[in-house]
Amino acid sequence: MRSAIVFSALLGMALAAPAPAPRPQEIDYAGVDAAPDPVLVSPAYDVEQQAAPARKRNVVIKKRDGDCSPQPKGYGPVASPDTPEAFLSNPVLAAMASNAPTPDGYSNVFTNLDGSLSAPKYMGLTTLTSFDTLECASLCDQASGCVAFNMYIERDPSVDTNAVSCPDPPSVTNYKCTLWGVPVVPEEANNKGQYRNTFHVVITASNAYNKASPPPEISGFDGPTALGGAINAPVPTSGQNSYMGYKYFPFNQAQGYNTATCAAACTSETDYNSRHPAADGTYQRC
Repeated sequence: MRSAIVFSALLGMALAAPAPAPRPQEIDYAGVDAAPDPVLVSPAYDVEQQAAPARKRNVVIKKRDGDCSPQPKGYGPVASPDTPEAFLSNPVLAAMASNAPTPDGYSNVFTNLDGSLSAPKYMGLTTLTSFDTLECASLCDQASGCVAFNMYIERDPSVDTNAVSCPDPPSVTNYKCTLWGVPVVPEEANNKGQYRNTFHVVITASNAYNKASPPPEISGFDGPTALGGAINAPVPTSGQNSYMGYKYFPFNQAQGYNTATCAAACTSETDYNSRHPAADGTYQRC
């Protein structure tokens, strides 16, 4: 929902007598649609996700040879010629990383490196159908304790490699999203891939993002308090309106996610109402 990201609801507390029944909490969608598009993060559902192993380090794994069975189809373009070198130098993949948006609430750590993260507090991996930093951020937002994510493109074998029958099969291109429980740094992008028999798994277009710090406290207001979504203004038992309208602040170079902007609008609303009270001298405070 576009409006859930870009508008701020104002809540008022009644100072005196009951007012008319609550009006619908409506938004001028035509005005919102006419404004520049903000960066939206859409929740993800029904996504197959690999959980983090209980122990990641100091584990000895006995390698086995594959059986040439087909592997999941990749969603990205395959380089021509189908070589690791062509994959790493593919300008289409590089452009995906360079042009990817930084999700709201995150800061970019690095862009378009040829290595994925190897860091503490690994929280799992999901293969996506496109190079989608917004979807990867959504997975992080839904995972308790996630504070960073890594979006990258990986060259994988199309079959489970076997040293005799299929040592170096054609490749597939996968979009990978990994989640992390600690902030990450560029120096940790040192996972360059591996060999599966003679097939070379390599990584490119690697971007990483850390969650931004919580917004600062604002004088005169409680919080900040993290919520799972936008709110519906409550209706007191008296029937008094508590919804006071909304203010729309489109994201652009000068206006980002800034709670002080909404606080200023709330204070301004209260100031205006105090100068224009009801006939009995009461007014609503935001």
